[in-house]
Amino acid sequence: MIANEDKEEARPEVRLAAAKKTLLSSSNISLVYVKGLVCPSCAIGVRKNLSKMKGVDKKRFKDGIDMNPETQLVSIALKDGAKLNSKDLIERVEDAGYVAVEEYRLHESHLDALQFKRDATIEVVHHTHK
Repeated sequence: MIANEDKEEARPEVRLAAAKKTLLSSSNISLVYVKGLVCPSCAIGVRKNLSKMKGVDKKRFKDGIDMNPETQLVSIALKDGAKLNSKDLIERVEDAGYVAVEEYRLHESHLDALQFKRDATIEVVHHTHK
């Protein structure tokens, strides 16, 4: 029996509220929903792979990555002016055995979800969750 096989993902409204709170309280981060990331030990491969990305500020968090298994949110600390390559991010998360579903950003005080597509394109979804 796997220790955390009975853990479930957060409900979408809980994740969205947590995403908005995280983005309001942090700067220079990329915030990503990683499906299936429900326990701290599950996240080791994700942290290892993402911390190697170009632009990650390894001086922040743990090797530049902070993960919340309660909400399945991964915060990636970015160096000033850095932007992540979505295709690289998707591949690194998949290599660890998980799926990068979407990245969250604040836009004029509301939350946008940039949904990752299989071809590494992005679809923007506006959330009006308060």
